Amino acid sequence: MISELLVINSSYVGSRDLWWVDDPEATRGYNIYRAYDHPSNWKKLNKGTWRGHFWRDQAYLEEVEFIVRQQDWVEQGELGRWGFKLPEIPYSNIVATRPMVANNPDDVKIVLTDMFNNKSEIRPTEVRALDQTVWFPMDNTLAKGGAVSDTAVVSTDNVAVANYAGIQEVRAFFKRLANYVDIYTSLARQFYTVVGVGDGGEIHKPGAMGAPVVNTQEVDQITWEYKEMVNRNHWVFEQVGEPAYIMFRRTRGEPCGCVRPESGMGTPRHGCKVCFETGVVGGYYGPYDFLYVPPDTALVRELDEGGGIKATRESKSYLTNTPIVQDGDLIIRRTGERLVIHGVTYKQPRGILLQQDFGVQLLTEGDTRYLIPVNTGLPTIYNPIYRDTPDQGIDPLHLKGDGEPIVNIREQPDKPFENTIEPPVGRTVTFGRIQN
Repeated sequence: MISELLVINSSYVGSRDLWWVDDPEATRGYNIYRAYDHPSNWKKLNKGTWRGHFWRDQAYLEEVEFIVRQQDWVEQGELGRWGFKLPEIPYSNIVATRPMVANNPDDVKIVLTDMFNNKSEIRPTEVRALDQTVWFPMDNTLAKGGAVSDTAVVSTDNVAVANYAGIQEVRAFFKRLANYVDIYTSLARQFYTVVGVGDGGEIHKPGAMGAPVVNTQEVDQITWEYKEMVNRNHWVFEQVGEPAYIMFRRTRGEPCGCVRPESGMGTPRHGCKVCFETGVVGGYYGPYDFLYVPPDTALVRELDEGGGIKATRESKSYLTNTPIVQDGDLIIRRTGERLVIHGVTYKQPRGILLQQDFGVQLLTEGDTRYLIPVNTGLPTIYNPIYRDTPDQGIDPLHLKGDGEPIVNIREQPDKPFENTIEPPVGRTVTFGRIQN
């Protein structure tokens, strides 16, 4: 695999440069991958195998064709206008690596097909890029070809006003943003990795153990003295940390139906089991094992207006350099409590991420995030471990009636930690193994 993967500051706004040392096994070239929010949802950036050891990740546009459906119409002559909504924001061009939204009618082309299969192209009168709407011309008093020819492609008895009711199909051609490099959002979690391609295909999977993965929050690679600082923190975690789960909030992905304009209200819906009020299908990545350091319970009970008891909890915690957390991520304790992370502060001497301080707050009863399923692979029917389960002899996964196991996460053979070759997500090898 490659080594010395670096994210270099590009000379162009809206782009990032990657550089790496050539891998002798990569006889065919390389594939470049990028991931948001968590280094697992990798997306390949290059269309064909890349032969060099330098790559500029920058914004680019691609032309797409869109067939207007009935639900896409904004207005069909009810108020004297015809217009439809595009599925994405149309763009005009790339200027100095910056994508520019459509700002004139020539940025969108419309082709009409009538009942006799005749096709004609018209120029929109208006393109509202941010609203994603395109509006048709209505005035036919100055028709193409002069007064001796037809005054409109389609018209009623009033030849001065266009009528598109007889059109069988409307096609729109526009440019969409195919790749966007987010350098404007502060502290956005973005990860890069490069995979060598040999004669038999990719040498390893993106993000595989030992493969270099870089993030855009750090500007320098960690050195041996900082590694020792991090590992001493990890040693403390091993002694006082509480085995828990973490889930990373999605910020990009397929929009949920509860926020789509054709089916939703434009804002995430409370109780949505598809996006869990994030607006993105899936809502979160995870759960992943990690050790949580709860400094104190900070539990406060207070009476609410209805006479009930309201329990609130807010306290401070910290992590080392991995995993990278942000506001909105969730911590799930074995007690069933779910806490949301907020107020993250990154300690980055020399641009190297060493520690993350943050606050956690207990989710209130009835919060949508309690609906997120957490499948840890552990049966939760009976306790203690020696009691048989009702699935004994029926479920092939519970032939012995193992019940609900009482385990120490550090002793589970299928969840390796620092003393094994493949530490899980969020952990690093111990200092004694760094040189191996």
